[in-house]
Amino acid sequence: MTEHAPAKKRHVGRAAAIGLTRERIVEAAIALIDEEGLAGFSVRALARRLNVYPAALYWHVGGDKTDLLAEISGALIAGLMSPTDLPDDWRDTIRRLFRRFRASVHEHPHAAPLLGPHIRSNGAPNAPWVEIILKALTQAGFEGQALIDAFNAVVGALEGYITMELAADGASEGSEWVQAFDRGLDGLDAASFPLVKQYLPRMYNRAFVMRWKSGDVAPLDEGYDFLIETLILGLERQAERSRESGIHAG
Repeated sequence: MTEHAPAKKRHVGRAAAIGLTRERIVEAAIALIDEEGLAGFSVRALARRLNVYPAALYWHVGGDKTDLLAEISGALIAGLMSPTDLPDDWRDTIRRLFRRFRASVHEHPHAAPLLGPHIRSNGAPNAPWVEIILKALTQAGFEGQALIDAFNAVVGALEGYITMELAADGASEGSEWVQAFDRGLDGLDAASFPLVKQYLPRMYNRAFVMRWKSGDVAPLDEGYDFLIETLILGLERQAERSRESGIHAG
């Protein structure tokens, strides 16, 4: 009779935390999401990967799954730039931050949906890139409430575009879903939607809404560059208006 080796046991409690760090947990969580997508991610699956019980994870990443997801989203954008080593021109700071942010998230496209709902302050973790944006906007001439409004506009543009870009399901070429998608667009009435019909060949899989491919296989590069430059131009104009208002108020 053949003896079977005993099953590998999972450790529990504080003993499970030996050798376990927040960084190691987050790294394993991102790897799991890369492989299985968010649909296949769970705290139990992560614990199995690390050979611990779920309770051991919470010693390092907080009390629930929401804390863990916040740690994952924060890790995606950590260390992109240093607040002490920035370009002299605030416009170049914005450009560099946007491009590095997008490049980092594109390395882990399945995790992109976490950016909006799960990026939260949590104290210090997000402070470095918040400081970078505030410094750039201060150099642009914003202060007071206008600075906060400008900050929200920058962060909304930064996270919103990439979240949408990587949000498409990435359906299979020739699948029933894609065929239905194409039939719907082909059947649009040109009299009712003249511009949609005119620009559809340029927009198909290269524009939001009119696509089924995800941005990880069909990236929307030109639109992102357009967003950056449009945002900078808008910030320049708003900063000018804020300065004019301050002069008139004085």
